[in-house]
Formats: sequence, C-alpha cells, structure tokens
Amino acid sequence: MNCFKITFFVAIIGIFACQNAQKPKNTEGSLSADLDASATFAQQFPKAQDVSWDSLEHGVAATFYDGKNDCKAYFDEKGAFQYAASFIEITALPASIQRFLTEKYKNANAAVVMSVKNAQSQTFQVELETTTDYVNLEFDTNGKVLKEQKQPLSNDEMQRQEEEGVEKK
Repeated sequence: MNCFKITFFVAIIGIFACQNAQKPKNTEGSLSADLDASATFAQQFPKAQDVSWDSLEHGVAATFYDGKNDCKAYFDEKGAFQYAASFIEITALPASIQRFLTEKYKNANAAVVMSVKNAQSQTFQVELETTTDYVNLEFDTNGKVLKEQKQPLSNDEMQRQEEEGVEKK
C-alpha cells in the first residue's frame, strides 16, 4: 500500500478496531478527562455500537459503528469533543460533489470517502487514485473545493496498475 494512503488513514482516521469497551483508558491523561470524554461521547453518539477507546498523545479517540458507517471521534486531553470522521459511500456525498468528481475525475477510483464533523462545520474528504496520481480532495457541504492535492504514483504503483490492466486515459 502506498505510504500516502497509509499516512492518510493514520492521520485522519487511525486504525479501526472492533472491541467492546465502554470507557476510555487514557494512560497519559487524567481519569476525569477520560470520564468527560466518555460522557460527551455517550451524549453525542447514543446509538454507537462496538465502541473501543485509544489513548492519543493529546487526548483519546473512540472507534465505533453508528449503525451505517465506521466512525472515529476525537476528544482533547480535557475530554472536549474535537471532531468525528465517518467512512461513507461515494453515493452519500452531496450531488454537487458527485458531479464534480464525475466531470473532473471520471476514470478515477475512490479509495477513501469520509464525512468529517466538528462543532462548527462539516467537510467531505475524498481520496482518489487516477492512472498517474493519488488525489486528496476536501469539500464543504455546498460542494466547494477547499483542498485539491495531487501526489504522483510511484513506479511500483504504476507497474501494479499495468499488471491489473488499468487503462491510461
């Protein structure tokens, strides 16, 4: 797997685990911060299933299933909610974003599609693989492109595509 993909997964979502833990276990933070995060989490995500907690350098993260999507919620060292990210299907994106992707990246393959929400806003993040690049896109809820970043595929990845029969467009 490409280093860009691995970094993207770890930086935005982390590794998803399916363990049944109800309270965060933050060995570096305070017990009250853990309890605050747990209480805030329970209020914001009352239908969460398969919840597991991970200690982070500056807080804790809850990995869970919301009934439709795999999700991760992040809390700071004081237990305050920071943001939540959900893996979604590309068909769950707003129509304006789907149109943009169809028009500009018609032959690209979606590797990651996420909805990211904090207290003030929501964005959509899409990672695509074209025949020559990895493309990382971020959109607001109206479909406005906030970020469009390309990274060329390595020679190994291009060789993999060739072996898999991916056509160059």
